[in-house]
Amino acid sequence: MSDMRWNLAALVGERIQGLQEYAPEPLPEVARRLGLSEDRLIKLDANENPYGPTPRAIERVRAFPYLHRYPDPLSRRLREAIGAYIGVDPAHILVGNGSDELLDLILRAFRPGPKGGGIAQVVDFPPTFGMYAFYATANDMAVVRIPRRADFSLDVAAVEEMCRRDPQPRLAFVASPNNPDGGLLPDEALERLLALPLIVVLDEAYIEFASGSRAAQVPQRGNLIVLRTFSKWAGLAGLRVGYGIFPADVIKALWRLKSPYNVNGLAQEAALATLEDLDIARERIARLVAERARLMEGLRRFPFLAVYESQANFVLCGLRGIRGAKVRQAMEGRGILLRYFEGPNGEEWVRISVGTPAQTEAVLEAFASLQG
Repeated sequence: MSDMRWNLAALVGERIQGLQEYAPEPLPEVARRLGLSEDRLIKLDANENPYGPTPRAIERVRAFPYLHRYPDPLSRRLREAIGAYIGVDPAHILVGNGSDELLDLILRAFRPGPKGGGIAQVVDFPPTFGMYAFYATANDMAVVRIPRRADFSLDVAAVEEMCRRDPQPRLAFVASPNNPDGGLLPDEALERLLALPLIVVLDEAYIEFASGSRAAQVPQRGNLIVLRTFSKWAGLAGLRVGYGIFPADVIKALWRLKSPYNVNGLAQEAALATLEDLDIARERIARLVAERARLMEGLRRFPFLAVYESQANFVLCGLRGIRGAKVRQAMEGRGILLRYFEGPNGEEWVRISVGTPAQTEAVLEAFASLQG
């Protein structure tokens, strides 16, 4: 028998070395670290819905009788219900194990093959959702970063200039509302992007908290893809249900590429039940939108916070004259979990998910303790 000894680490693809592991602390670990019980934690760091799934979704998950059966690989009933919900032919809809799976699937579909073809570059607009660049790198695609302006708006002129100099086809990922600031992509900016040699992937994970989805435009556009999710508005983050609306030519390729049973049966059932419980889901959305306005109004009382206008279920604040570490220490001392960011020039932000009225009061009281 051969005694060949492999250096397995050296065989791992080079691209992996530059990837950053994403592993947020689960609540039990946070509670242990802070020395608090889980019921004392106020979790406002992941843009989750504090009201959870709708009653019908919970009931259907509890009564689900098919744990021993494989799920529908085409998510037929769910795609029909989604089509009715967004006003799009289900033939253009593909459901995924969260939107993350669909991001990866899109990139795998377009990445260059050994015989050429495909798309070699992905355009990213930081600060934004980090998984666009992550999956692009994981698929051996070059990431072209075009930073957003100070107000988080897109520098569309820079994209146009890049395409003028080098008109190769590219994938461009744009979140609307954007994470972390909550701003919407204006119609004029989208039209300018669609006029370029770009496939524009518009991530509408938070669109239920705003208005103006572009999902219905996809069937008439050759280079627009829209992604949506049940994680935020529907309270199903733990079940991982996302979906995309794709041009006909693109979705044909994705059907051939996707894993057979990519969306589990419980997830499909819970998403279906949510779409049958829309009155309750929309009432909760309205409560969160109203609470967002109250949170922004309260945060604007503090001179050390620069509050950005948001159309999502979170609010971003720039820190002025106070360090993020001090804010974090004060918040975590009260069991409040927020998300903290640092920019390339030392600027710092804190992002606060919109919660219940009681949670808003706790956050405002904690910020008040930092004055003076």
